[in-house]
Amino acid sequence: MKRYKEVLKEAEASLSISGQETRIASILLEEMFGLTLSQLMIHENDAMPQADYDYLMEVIDRVNENEPYQYVLGEAYFYDTYFKVTSDTLIPRPETEELVYYVLKNESDHGLQVADIGTGTGAISLTLARTWKNNKVTVTDISSEALSVAKENGVNLGVEVTYKQGDLLTPLKESGCQFDVLISNPPYVSEDETHLMTPSVLEYEPHQALFADDDGLALYKKMILTLDDVLTKGGRVYFEIGYAQGAPLLEFVKDIKQISNPVIIKDINEQDRILHFTWGEDDD
Repeated sequence: MKRYKEVLKEAEASLSISGQETRIASILLEEMFGLTLSQLMIHENDAMPQADYDYLMEVIDRVNENEPYQYVLGEAYFYDTYFKVTSDTLIPRPETEELVYYVLKNESDHGLQVADIGTGTGAISLTLARTWKNNKVTVTDISSEALSVAKENGVNLGVEVTYKQGDLLTPLKESGCQFDVLISNPPYVSEDETHLMTPSVLEYEPHQALFADDDGLALYKKMILTLDDVLTKGGRVYFEIGYAQGAPLLEFVKDIKQISNPVIIKDINEQDRILHFTWGEDDD
């Protein structure tokens, strides 16, 4: 049997040869066997059980074929916990955590009606619902398979939200409910940006959840033009956006009289990340 430090080096070398990120090796050791970097240092000279070694190398082989390790393991870490992921859902990104932080910073927990459009794994909505005690969260997705994954994540996390299947705001309109807050991280990648994406994303993640027409702006525009059907006066909107979409979206909303105070929030890498605005005016 090989020692842990030898196994880590072997895994990193294999990943490097295949053009994968070598840090995935230590991530897998932690997620598969609960071994943090500090624990690996303590136990680096201990022998790794053969069954664990075989399992790790099996996973490494799949990652070397461009399969995201999150799909191999069936889960992805987001915010402060793990979410089930399948090939029917996008893998939650760390950048999306910034959207969650921003919403929590700006919204109270006083019985608001909140909607998450295109929820996927439910990472955004379920994280918010776990934090809030009084706000009511409704999630939608056009994919019944993705919605099933979100429901399972909700059960696993002990969080109750309302699930509705359908395209964008249609399920909200059909419910007849008016919402105070609307959040969405919709498909926003332009087909012209395909060359910027890694093989693992293009080969394994669902394209329906990635790409949108009109340089990636189509679904934002469609939602914005139907907000009056579902938002209260003074309702707030939070869209996660692509790095080059801030300016064109601000241009699009500037002449929509119901929209006030549109702002673009940059992420930790100084890239455009969130479009935030208020719909209409408060009744006060």
